[in-house]
Amino acid sequence: MARFQQALVESCLRPEALPPGAQDPFAETAATVAKPPPGTNPVVLVHGTWANRYNTFKVLSQELKNANFAVFALNFGCKDASLPPVIKGYCDIKESAKELALFVDEVLRKTGAQKVDLVGHSQGGGIMPRWYLKYEGGKDKVDKLIGLAPSNHGTTMMAMQTLGTAITTYLRVQNVACQTTNLMVGKAALQQSRDSMASIQAELDDGGDTLEGVSYVCISTKHDEAVTPWTQCALNGVSGHRFTNITLQDIEGLKLDLTMHLGIPNHPVVIEIVKRALRGETVDAKTLKISHLLPIITP
Repeated sequence: MARFQQALVESCLRPEALPPGAQDPFAETAATVAKPPPGTNPVVLVHGTWANRYNTFKVLSQELKNANFAVFALNFGCKDASLPPVIKGYCDIKESAKELALFVDEVLRKTGAQKVDLVGHSQGGGIMPRWYLKYEGGKDKVDKLIGLAPSNHGTTMMAMQTLGTAITTYLRVQNVACQTTNLMVGKAALQQSRDSMASIQAELDDGGDTLEGVSYVCISTKHDEAVTPWTQCALNGVSGHRFTNITLQDIEGLKLDLTMHLGIPNHPVVIEIVKRALRGETVDAKTLKISHLLPIITP
């Protein structure tokens, strides 16, 4: 959690900063952009509600770059500028999906790749990219969607309030001059509430919550305080589709792991699982063992 807090404070000073190792396709040319190595797709990192690309992916982005992936990261969901610049991902999820669509199209255009892989946290690993896949043409442009504590099936408003309070508290402790006294703002938070997301969820899940041709991996933690209950992260999946649900505490050696919602993108085992999934390797909590993972993780 300390890694997130530090990155959050840093992003207050540079709210549009890219996480280390990541690119913005709109700032690159076809000649300067890093191309994905053979056998891999460009990786697009998608942050969650009230977050941004830097404070969510400062660690993961560099780890993926070090592993020789071509990494891209966007900020989204802040067009109305109703909250401080450090806070993003709060606007209408359907509109944010359109922003993701434009970003992915630019990545494909600049890199010449046929498809991308999406790695997202919270809203950015669940409901928003799933809307993009189903309704904004993403299905034919995405090979994998890897969700880290994804909000696939909603959460409680109390949990959203807990997340907002946590972010505000971290900033106040550091005496950061960001006016974030009312984070319970924005349509995205309401859309992810189990009390008010019935319509958007019904549209997304009509015919199943996975799509043919896309490979899904969901990584959750039993101590998630923002997506509650934590089982709301998992996909039900459609028979014959490619989807895997992994719970951190089901991995041998991690039964007592206490990682919560904001810490999961920085967890060393999660990072290694993401790398393996991006390479197309089989990942399954029943076969993963921490003793097999930790020795090959970059400190």
